[in-house]
Amino acid sequence: MRNLGKLCKSLVLYFFPFIAILLCLFSKETSNAARNAVYLCLDVVIPSLFPFFVLSRMIVPFISGIRFPGFLKKITERFFRLPYYTLIIIFFGFISGYPNGAKMTRDMFDRGLLDSRQASRLLPVANNCSPLFIVGTVGACLFKSVKLGMLLLLIHWVSGVIAAFIIGRLAGSRVCNGNYGKIVDIMHGKNQNNSQAVKNGRKNMAPDPESLSVLIPLSVEEAALLCIKVSGYIILFAVISELLARLGIFTLIGSVAASLLASENQGLQEFIAAFSKGIIEITSGSQAVSSLKDTSLNIQLSVVSLFFGFAGFSVHTQIMGIMKGTGCKYRVLFTGKLLHGIIAGIISFLALHVMPMTVQASGADIAQGIGLSWTRPVVLLILILSLAVGPYRVSSLKKDSDKVR
Repeated sequence: MRNLGKLCKSLVLYFFPFIAILLCLFSKETSNAARNAVYLCLDVVIPSLFPFFVLSRMIVPFISGIRFPGFLKKITERFFRLPYYTLIIIFFGFISGYPNGAKMTRDMFDRGLLDSRQASRLLPVANNCSPLFIVGTVGACLFKSVKLGMLLLLIHWVSGVIAAFIIGRLAGSRVCNGNYGKIVDIMHGKNQNNSQAVKNGRKNMAPDPESLSVLIPLSVEEAALLCIKVSGYIILFAVISELLARLGIFTLIGSVAASLLASENQGLQEFIAAFSKGIIEITSGSQAVSSLKDTSLNIQLSVVSLFFGFAGFSVHTQIMGIMKGTGCKYRVLFTGKLLHGIIAGIISFLALHVMPMTVQASGADIAQGIGLSWTRPVVLLILILSLAVGPYRVSSLKKDSDKVR
């Protein structure tokens, strides 16, 4: 096992010079891919994620004060096998898009409201594709139909709930509500006689912000930093995907798969190549699948729906990057998202088989002509102002940590 690890490290050392040479050979193509990814982040990703990052960070410190109806508690604990107070994370995960669910999960873990096993089960449930991307980008722009986008969104949500039910039974069994009860008592100042319990409960929890004057700049700065990190992953995988395409790797995968299936159909090779792109990054994969001429609409939508559920390795790295150091298991996330994708693909195929739909091209170009270049300087200005509150954040955390001691 140790020899295998040394071999992998040695291969990595020799692999980077090879990649550097390829980047030099395809410098123009990879630079264009990186530039388009930067524009995508400035025009779409950051404006859509930044408000949710700020809002989610502001909500987490007050999660203990939120009360839910009894039936919602039972659904969350028995159906998802998760503590009931994670319901708000699941809700935001469905409406805001990934990786906001990972951000809220990490915040709750840092405050001691979740352990690593609960956080691992929550990740595949709370990280879902953005409704704006499904309806606007894929439905309206790629397939020229908002109706198809709404259908794909509904299927994505339903399949996500089904996958959450399954992964809750595969990944764990019990919900530890006792720890939450102790933490709530600590946060409300109870159990004063047991000082040792208070110290243990506070050990892994972040300091409580006293007021919004501390919480708002803290939330804004953390949201800005996370947007930059997410943008870095998107740019990296855009370059990798372009490089693999230029090297003909996707075409090679399609040819090999077609030969194994004893088929010389050019359409099948193109389909497998497009599918390989979507497994890595869903945006380029969805574009490639929607442009396939020899593939029926039912198959195209089913594959795209599978992409939404699986999320792609680009999103997987974003999520695990956010959860670094928490002890969360990637295999739980991978299994959950794989189940989500498979279930979504099957439901999409069956639904479109029962209710055949056609793409209406009339009036669809409206969604493609949206010019958002004016948002780029605004987004950059917001990020700069957000990062400027760093010294204030450090001083506020020091004050809070001194009070805790």
